Amino acid sequence: MRISIQSLGCPKNFVDSEVICGYLLEKKYTLTNEIENADVAIINTCSFIQPAVEESIDAILQTARLKKEGKLKYIIVAGCLSQRYKQQDLIESLPEVDAFIGVDEISKIDKIIEKLDTVNLNSAIFQVNPKPCFIYDEKSPRFLLTPRHYTYLKIAEGCNNGCTYCLIPHIKGRYRSRTIESVLTEVQNLTADYPLKEIILVAEDTTYYGMDLYGKLALSELLQKMVKLPWDEEQRIRILYTHPAHYDDYLIETIAQNPIICPYLDIPLQHISNNVLKRMNRKICQKDILKLIKKLRDRIHGLTIRSTFIVGFPGETDDDFQQLYDFIKEYRLEKVGVFPFYNEAECPASRLSEHVPESIKKARLDKLMRLQQEISLELQIAKIGKEKRVLIDEVSEKNKKILLGRSCSEAPEIDGNITVLKGDYRDVGKWVDVKIINAHPYNLVGEKICK
Repeated sequence: MRISIQSLGCPKNFVDSEVICGYLLEKKYTLTNEIENADVAIINTCSFIQPAVEESIDAILQTARLKKEGKLKYIIVAGCLSQRYKQQDLIESLPEVDAFIGVDEISKIDKIIEKLDTVNLNSAIFQVNPKPCFIYDEKSPRFLLTPRHYTYLKIAEGCNNGCTYCLIPHIKGRYRSRTIESVLTEVQNLTADYPLKEIILVAEDTTYYGMDLYGKLALSELLQKMVKLPWDEEQRIRILYTHPAHYDDYLIETIAQNPIICPYLDIPLQHISNNVLKRMNRKICQKDILKLIKKLRDRIHGLTIRSTFIVGFPGETDDDFQQLYDFIKEYRLEKVGVFPFYNEAECPASRLSEHVPESIKKARLDKLMRLQQEISLELQIAKIGKEKRVLIDEVSEKNKKILLGRSCSEAPEIDGNITVLKGDYRDVGKWVDVKIINAHPYNLVGEKICK
């Protein structure tokens, strides 16, 4: 049978999709990018916030039209949507779906397909553990869907932080780390099988890694052992999804002293006002956030900080917002995303008082984004005339001599890119030297330096 898989949401979901592909290939199924030529469509969904739910449902309904036209036999919905909502609600609202599976069914995907193809079912299969415990390991089959020169590596699953706006503990379960040995073995396997230039560590909270297994924060120990593996000078490690409350000096020094680790940290701060941070249950205060940023910038040369913020959280006053605005203006973070608070019914924040009107949320979001665009453009213009090492991701669709890539300051899919002129399509997957000649708020333009 031919299987098509669509992965929605974050890179962590993307890794799950790759593992699903690995199990299917192991069982001799055929994977196809052409959904109209598939027998089974698997949609690995996201449902973290309402826009993600809407995107997932839209993808399901679009796929259902193909099934109605006889171009598909079965639709399987996997991941967050299945974990978040009740069985009856999903089956009644999406009757076109043949099976809903959760996190724990990833390794059993072939059994689900076999059941669909051999049993006459009166209603959709629903196999979801409300308290998921699965996390893939080095023995799990995996087929990379990224370009061959970079990959995501999930080091843990689930979350224990309990932020009041977040559904992740409800959807993904308690935090569970892979062992250091498991991660190291997968790194060795991946670098042996693929011409990787970048390995990107992901988890719901990478900085909490190891606490459940070792009784201590162990990301620094993992990184110390990773950098001792046989790497070539072209390979890099990038870290995403760090929590500001879980940094320690050992981790900061590990990043600072190892050039193989990109000087790029993704730190979702969410807010800066103590009033809002407390209501969010972020387990860190303004003073400690400011102290952390100073320490990171002092110790890590050429650091790029990416962060996200939520505006309009219940109880956010004009003064709270002004503190956030002043913080962004003063600290000039290199990459910033801003989102309005989404009132998800299952989250504790939905029960808080003093909800902020939508019109005020929008006004605050627009004001912050205008400010950040000015800051981003100023920071980008300062790079004109400088040379950067750029990892080439792809060739422009317009011209094969125009390439698109990233430096250590940009993560794939999340940040902007660097347009490289006078390139060569044979540079894809390689690091090249580029001189920056133009700048935009989220993108740079440069010329390849020919030596």
